Amino acid sequence: MNSTEEEHHLIRDSSTHPLRIDSLPIGNGHLGLTLCPGKKGESVFGGAWDRDLEADMDVIKGWGAKAVVSLIEDHEFDLLSVSGLGDAAKARDMDWHHFPIRDLDVPTPKAMELWRHLSPRLHRTLERGGRVLVHCRGGLGRAGTVAALLHVERGKSANEAKAIIRAARPGAIETTAQERFVATHGSHGGLRSIQLHACLLGGAIGDSLGAEIEFLSLAEIRRRYPDGIKDLPPHMGLRGAITDDTQMTLFTAEGVLRAMIRSALKGICHPPSVIHHALLRWYKTQGGKPTIQTDEVGLILDPRLWSCRAPGNTCLSSLKASGRFGDVAQNNSKGCGTIMRVAPIALMVPRDQVRQMAIDTSALTHGHVTGQLAAAAWAEMLADVAAGVDLKECAAKTVNFYSRLEGGLETARAIQAALEALRDGSAGTVESLGGGWTAEEALSIALYACLAGNSFEESLVIAVTHGGDSDSTAAIAGNMLGLLDPVSVLRHRWAEVVEGGDIISRLVRDFGRLSSDIDSAEELAEFYPGA
Repeated sequence: MNSTEEEHHLIRDSSTHPLRIDSLPIGNGHLGLTLCPGKKGESVFGGAWDRDLEADMDVIKGWGAKAVVSLIEDHEFDLLSVSGLGDAAKARDMDWHHFPIRDLDVPTPKAMELWRHLSPRLHRTLERGGRVLVHCRGGLGRAGTVAALLHVERGKSANEAKAIIRAARPGAIETTAQERFVATHGSHGGLRSIQLHACLLGGAIGDSLGAEIEFLSLAEIRRRYPDGIKDLPPHMGLRGAITDDTQMTLFTAEGVLRAMIRSALKGICHPPSVIHHALLRWYKTQGGKPTIQTDEVGLILDPRLWSCRAPGNTCLSSLKASGRFGDVAQNNSKGCGTIMRVAPIALMVPRDQVRQMAIDTSALTHGHVTGQLAAAAWAEMLADVAAGVDLKECAAKTVNFYSRLEGGLETARAIQAALEALRDGSAGTVESLGGGWTAEEALSIALYACLAGNSFEESLVIAVTHGGDSDSTAAIAGNMLGLLDPVSVLRHRWAEVVEGGDIISRLVRDFGRLSSDIDSAEELAEFYPGA
């Protein structure tokens, strides 16, 4: 018997071949890939397997897994003699998820509908520093494909995701079908989608950068960060945490998508009412009890968006007082709650509707004309920069137009102040523009930061380093910076860490589908039902 035959007849078990877990960082946590724990039977490569399920599950527990995802089909549990795998995981206090995929294949469209519910749970675990283990039969094809899918959902390109997975586990992602699947899910599908992704992601990163220091004075910020802010400060124990700024932006985007689908399927829609419904769902996540009946589908099901992180009182009180969808706020507030959530309006609504839609949706929570017009001005600027207009030129034209618009003088003056401010990027200059608590001041600071900084990160640091509403001003600036330099935002080291990055990817992907194929409306209606 030669050495090859000898190896083929060698029985391999958990003692001779301890379970190997190939681990790679993702988010704040780690993703592990391995073969099926406890597997028994003949093997295509090498000797037969006679692994011990309990011993292998102890290795997985020792690695620190919070969740185990089994990708083998039902019949493979018996074939590999691992019918007790799920129970073994649960007995070790690990979450167990079964997401079956046919060997050498990819998830079916029906399976991907289930993935929309499973994926957020896995990302939440990873964002919180947890470890997720995925396995199939051999730990290469199906496991590699799902591992790559998780990476593209966090913003990686398909090629980046494949390279990362294969560097950690050579041979992963085995078939042409699996390659195509990763490529499809890693594609933005056009410039508009790329811009929307970078805009929303830039806003989320800015929100996260300022979340921990929102209520600190400039002196307190300098004492806490004597060398300046160099990384995302953990907020409420979570690095990359987002606040109400990004939460409301995501719900606004969901509302726009619902309006698009309703319009396509029913031919009639009042988008501000549909967006109002979305904001009321957000209100419920913050402990609110709307007087209007709302549904329980979509983003409201994601527990990450139920985190209560200093939501704005005006938004809460206005939504509480709403008697029907589309009701305008009965207050005189011009707080920045209007402008911090306006980015989806700028990039997902036809240009000729942007101003009025921004005004109408701002009026759902804020009654002051300046709050509404500052949001509209910023939305128009975002839309025009996305179309290729230079930011300074765009700002100057906006000043000229809004200074002649009834009620627009405060907004025009705030933009002009940002244009005229010394480009030193100092906190003193930023604070001369206001605190960012009102919409026009937030606009002014965000615009200034975009003009004064030499990079995405430098501009965000300028936008947060002041004694005012740091997370809102940086979120608003981040939206614009995503349009000025999409690649820098999408490839930034904070992009894969920020909470809800996968939510942004999914919303952008759905927008891309709707924009290019209106027939997708019927397929997506299950996830975005009409108001």
